[in-house]
Amino acid sequence: MSFELSVSDITYGERIKPVYTCSGQDISPPLKWKDAPSSAKELVIFLDDPDAPGGSFNHWAICNIQPSIHELHENVEKSSKTTEGWIQLNNDFGKPGYGGPCPPRGTHHYYITLYAIVRPLTDAERTNREDMRKLCERIMVKKATWMFIYGKKQ
Repeated sequence: MSFELSVSDITYGERIKPVYTCSGQDISPPLKWKDAPSSAKELVIFLDDPDAPGGSFNHWAICNIQPSIHELHENVEKSSKTTEGWIQLNNDFGKPGYGGPCPPRGTHHYYITLYAIVRPLTDAERTNREDMRKLCERIMVKKATWMFIYGKKQ
């Protein structure tokens, strides 16, 4: 079994639809995955742009996703805690939830990383996004990554 992540209607490495960007509706795309490890106790997702002018830019950090879940629907609400119970940290726009691609210039690569971790995160471990990412790297069973590109038309 292979832990795999995909974004509906977007081929790996291809351009994301404008509806999911700051040029469109700025809503989160629908994500799907399969074969989460049976030992996983929580799933965590990060969306990052390593091509940002000031260094890697975080667009989304969402956790407290139960391993029995196999997808996130389109347009996850932009709140610290969703109606599903998912927890979203502030992105680098300074807001909780998804902040779509919005590069100032050029075409950027965006990476969605899905972590399957061996234990649930505590409230204290969810306070700092970068510390949470480092912890996920240490306690993951597996991770899956999806990459897409986006650039504003000049």
